[in-house]
Amino acid sequence: MLTFGAADVILGGPVTATLDPQGRISVTLPATDANGMDPAGWSYVVTEQLAGVGTNRSYNILLPKATADVDLADIAPTDPTKPNYLAVEGPAGPQGPPGPQGIQGPAGPSNTKWRRRDLPDPITADALYAGTAPVISTAVGTTPTAGYIRHVPAPIALTGSEVRGAFTFAGAGGFLAGTGTPDNQYVLPTSRYPNLYTSGQSVWSVEFGTDSRYLQVRYKHISAASMFRLSIDGRKVSDVAQPAGGTSAGSGHLITIDLGTAAPRVIRLDFTTMPFGGVYLPASATMWRVPLQGGRLAVLGDSISDGSAHNTGGGTGTWVQRAARLLGTTDVWEQGRGATGYVAVGTTANFGTRTPADIIGWNPDRLIVWGGYNDVSGNDQLVIRAAADALYAQIKQGLPACETYVLGCWAPTGTPAPSIVATDETLRAAAAAAQLPFISPVTGTIYNAAGQAVVTHGPWITTGNAPTYVGSDLVHPTDAGHVYLSRRIVAALRELLPA
Repeated sequence: MLTFGAADVILGGPVTATLDPQGRISVTLPATDANGMDPAGWSYVVTEQLAGVGTNRSYNILLPKATADVDLADIAPTDPTKPNYLAVEGPAGPQGPPGPQGIQGPAGPSNTKWRRRDLPDPITADALYAGTAPVISTAVGTTPTAGYIRHVPAPIALTGSEVRGAFTFAGAGGFLAGTGTPDNQYVLPTSRYPNLYTSGQSVWSVEFGTDSRYLQVRYKHISAASMFRLSIDGRKVSDVAQPAGGTSAGSGHLITIDLGTAAPRVIRLDFTTMPFGGVYLPASATMWRVPLQGGRLAVLGDSISDGSAHNTGGGTGTWVQRAARLLGTTDVWEQGRGATGYVAVGTTANFGTRTPADIIGWNPDRLIVWGGYNDVSGNDQLVIRAAADALYAQIKQGLPACETYVLGCWAPTGTPAPSIVATDETLRAAAAAAQLPFISPVTGTIYNAAGQAVVTHGPWITTGNAPTYVGSDLVHPTDAGHVYLSRRIVAALRELLPA
């Protein structure tokens, strides 16, 4: 069994090559010294089984990657009667001429460490837009103002006067257009489990620059859960997401935004449950692409990160987006799923199942893992520990350059149950064994990658603040609770960052 971890490929043998009518065989095999392969240091066993031959034989061969094509007849042993031939690589031949220049590969993780001195001022980072308040209205239908041109997100096909939109997607990937009418005119990401257009990622963002006074955002209305937040030049217009204002579920709508004046600006739209169909601009206006900043931050979590009925705007209203702004990151991937955990699957899948496609496959520069609360009931601590060990090993192997932080078990009351305290301690021990920094919501203690306590900030939730920060279900944070959590989490992270 051969495992190529970086490519998520596992190969099992044996491989059978059958003679063709001309008496030849041909097969493509991994090199015996291929990079990133486990195990390393082995050879192939060739077994010949030919009808009409008195004695079949087996022998070992090496297939180094330096030799792309090998003729079996050239390397078969000369004396097949001798058993246990040992494959030995011969001396290197002369250096051949250089081959043609290959294409540029994709950029790897930046591996640029967060530093305290580089973080934005928290007063301005999470502040509201101070300019003239835009006028926003929503109407059923997709017919824009006369003369407006539709800027279309890929991969929707262009028709008529439409142009490809210079959009920068943030917080999600794998964008697809739906099938049939009207879904074929709207894109959604597929970068969260179960990685489908119809039931994947509901929270993501789009950024672009424009000099237009008027924007008409096309979207498909789903339900009252369809919400968005507008930001202008890096400042949010509303503190939490606002209802999209649609009135006909399943139909296309236009959100008209009047910015008051025509001027160059950077626009950001954070979506919740809103299939996106592009933006209409006046013919005289332009749109340009804007780069994201601060690296890619991903959060692997449960409904404390993904949102609940006790906060506004689902996942756009949780601590995740707020903490990202305080950390100077515009590409924030909220990869939470309610009722999940290290062991708990809820109605989707646990962390270990979701991580390869939802986290590792998208190469984040930073990762925060926060779970455990849903694992408390019905799971032995040894089971939780084993799942945590496996997850952390998976992350470290798949994302060796990623800054990863582990948050312990959520404790929504001032007197956490013994099972919550035990789970928090189990995750702390697993993080220490994996050499990952750990932050305990139960005690507020912050541990470095060596497992040493750096400082204690005190419990996050107390009997005094729980009524303000935790909803009526006594589990999920309120809007005020998510503001609070973002500040506590960023304060803890700052303790772990270099100056």
